[in-house]
Amino acid sequence: MQPIYENIQANHGSSFYIHSSSPGCCEPFWHIHPEYELVYIKSGSAERHVGSNVSRYQDGDLLLIGSNIPHSNLGNQEHEDNFEVVIQMSPAFIDQQITTFPEFAPITKLMERSSHGISFGPATKAKLGSSIKHLLELSAFDKLMALIEILQSLANTSDYSLLNANEAALEVRSNDYSRINLINNYISEHYARAIQIKELADLCGLTETSFSRFFKKVTGKTFISFLNEFRVQKACTLLADQKPIIAEVMTQSGFIEPAHFTRIFKRYTTFTPREYRKKLLGW
Repeated sequence: MQPIYENIQANHGSSFYIHSSSPGCCEPFWHIHPEYELVYIKSGSAERHVGSNVSRYQDGDLLLIGSNIPHSNLGNQEHEDNFEVVIQMSPAFIDQQITTFPEFAPITKLMERSSHGISFGPATKAKLGSSIKHLLELSAFDKLMALIEILQSLANTSDYSLLNANEAALEVRSNDYSRINLINNYISEHYARAIQIKELADLCGLTETSFSRFFKKVTGKTFISFLNEFRVQKACTLLADQKPIIAEVMTQSGFIEPAHFTRIFKRYTTFTPREYRKKLLGW
């Protein structure tokens, strides 16, 4: 089964994306993304599918998954005392920022090992679980500092196992996902203006028809749906700031018509842009 490409963007004012769910967590969903992913699951047991490894965790899990490793969501539905925190870090954040500091050499090696999928032992999970959960309560600066400390602890522990230990590396960076990353980068640069399918088809060396078929196969979405969702996520980030007026948010996120902007925004968030800002800022 082809994994679905997942589009992830950092939280507002942050270098990475963090979210949580409790209890029940999330439905299984076979997907792929370029972000490194750190997953903490407090309790319960469920099947985990990471790359070519299929196994089962007991009494929760602490897992680091490398960039572009296909995997299923790891939460379970049954355990009433469950709590899950997922941290997703872009290659730009890890490979172009963290690894530039010689002090972070152990973290660099940790991220290299993550290409196999890393499951940390119960002692490490117990030691770091509360710190990972506490990240949700911190300011953006303190959150970044705390995350680096958590990664350093993970880098220095020997309490782990590699889920795909017998493989030199997981060969998941196929031409398909190289194309998707290329497309995602192009959209990130040009989402604020009209993007024609022909531009992306030419970028990938495909006809427009072949591009549309390819894109739907890999992402599970039409290009227009993907682009609208991307723009709505950008609009949500802009709405978190009190300064820009709604009309500016609309144009900066790539929409032209106010009615169309409101309709698409409400489709993905269930709120109008104005309602979303009021709810977010507590007005």
